Amino acid sequence: TEEKVVLSMAPARLSECCPTTASRGPLTRRGPAVASAGRRRVRRSRRLCPPPQSLTEGNEGGVKDLASALYSLSEDVDEESSNFQGVQKRSWASTSGSQKKRGKGKGPEGNEGEEEDEADDGLGLFDDGEDASEKKRPKLPTVVIVGRPNVGKSALFNRLSGRQAALVADIPGVTRDRLYAEVTSERLDFVLVDTGGLFSESDFKGDMNPEVLRSKMTKQVGQALDEAVALVFVVDGQEGVTYSDTEIARWLRYNHSEKEIILTVNKCESTAIGDALSTDFWKLGFGHPHPVSAISASGIFELMESVLESVEDGDKKKLSAPKTRDEEKEYTKIAFVGRPNVGKSSMVNNILRADRMIVNDASGTTTNSVDSYTSIGDKHYCFVDTAGLRKLASVQGSQDVIERLSVKQSLRSIRESDVTVLLLDAAMGPTKQDFRIAEECQKHGCACVIAINKWDIFPENTYEDQLDYREALLESMRNISWSKVVFTSALENSSRKKVIRAVESCLVEYNKRLPTSLLNTIVQEAVAWNSPPSSSTKYGKIYYCTQASVRPPSFVFFVNHPDLFDDQYTKYMENQLRKNAGFEGTPLRIFWRGKD
Repeated sequence: TEEKVVLSMAPARLSECCPTTASRGPLTRRGPAVASAGRRRVRRSRRLCPPPQSLTEGNEGGVKDLASALYSLSEDVDEESSNFQGVQKRSWASTSGSQKKRGKGKGPEGNEGEEEDEADDGLGLFDDGEDASEKKRPKLPTVVIVGRPNVGKSALFNRLSGRQAALVADIPGVTRDRLYAEVTSERLDFVLVDTGGLFSESDFKGDMNPEVLRSKMTKQVGQALDEAVALVFVVDGQEGVTYSDTEIARWLRYNHSEKEIILTVNKCESTAIGDALSTDFWKLGFGHPHPVSAISASGIFELMESVLESVEDGDKKKLSAPKTRDEEKEYTKIAFVGRPNVGKSSMVNNILRADRMIVNDASGTTTNSVDSYTSIGDKHYCFVDTAGLRKLASVQGSQDVIERLSVKQSLRSIRESDVTVLLLDAAMGPTKQDFRIAEECQKHGCACVIAINKWDIFPENTYEDQLDYREALLESMRNISWSKVVFTSALENSSRKKVIRAVESCLVEYNKRLPTSLLNTIVQEAVAWNSPPSSSTKYGKIYYCTQASVRPPSFVFFVNHPDLFDDQYTKYMENQLRKNAGFEGTPLRIFWRGKD
């Protein structure tokens, strides 16, 4: 509601000192800003309108009259603004209850910059006061696979989930972060979680992993167990009952006795000897052991039936989890890619506000591509943390099987993603490997954000330095010079907002569709400046253009001779489209098609 506050004063005195102010009439302002606006007008009138001649000649009475007039003006303005502020605050409280709950309802007088930052915090990046683990916790019941290292947990996870989401190798310690996959069935749906191996005391002596890495892996398993309804305890049937299995069974019984625990004896390749191999595991005290083989799929059906029964018994309240998908959500996949040890896992943890990924100073900590699902406002995202990509020659010449599998999975994550966030080390700058990763992103048609990470090591750099750095960066990486560039630090909370805003901006351009009329206007102007190529016997001509698809935006030009239009003219037309229509952060596809 717009209120008019009429400042009634001695008009003669006011016109004497400032005729311009008197001629303006009543002051009209919105809400509590009346006070500040009135004071600004008085200060402006003092600067623009000189005092009357009688005052400059030493008329003390005139000076006193002018001072009293200005003082009464300020008092009237303050009184009117306080009255209007009370009405405005009551309406503000009725319409901004959600902000008040978070302590952000400061009213219209609050600092505009602070209100904008606080509004950004409420866009779904885990509201203040709400636990991050509660926000990202899946709605479906959760079943966690646990066990000691190298017993086949990841192979069983891939078998039950129906996709190759986890790396499988005959090496202990391949899985480090916890992996999630949704399993659907006719009876109910649940979320299956793969975890790293539980390191018992007997395994510490022979384990070559750093002590910090082992503790973080154990912490990841504990976080998964806290949100579980049922547990699948996997043991190795060929090795029999080991001291590590006994220790883990004792720990599970002591800390998670309220959950359903399904004992699974893996590596029972033959059904004939499966029962014989599993009889020794009765001593663990978890009931009937299930002999299975994750490789040959024997015993998987019986195991799945036991899992479904355990979920029903352990969490009957979640049986209403949809058999028919009422809330089918489409997640936008955002992959964080780059060289090893540039801060990909730290950045994902910063965005999620949780220790979702294991972070270590040593390179190569992340082995699997880890998906993390979250919602920001009304938008749903899947953030994918990938393993670092080294040079192809270094990977092929290495004897590390895990690294070769990790690189393949990282490249697959790039192919499946909608937006890639390419992280660079601010101190090292762009390298040839960064250029190759950028080419991979462009080849698969992904929108791209270049995040200059670890920018906080240059605290003295100014905004002009950022512009110079950005210009030099795009000059050296011409294959993705259309990318959006942000300067971040994974240790600062402000970087979360920068990355999310850049991703959302790229998604808008990624899904942009131009009207055919506007598109042909741009093409006609481009042709007027640079004619189509021609040869000695024929000349090129563009009839019209249309946008065929989005994600990424693709344009089809109908011409008379498609073979005349080379890469140089294609690049020119792409630059003209970007110059006139934007498309920052997304690749463009241009096709030349004959009239027939």
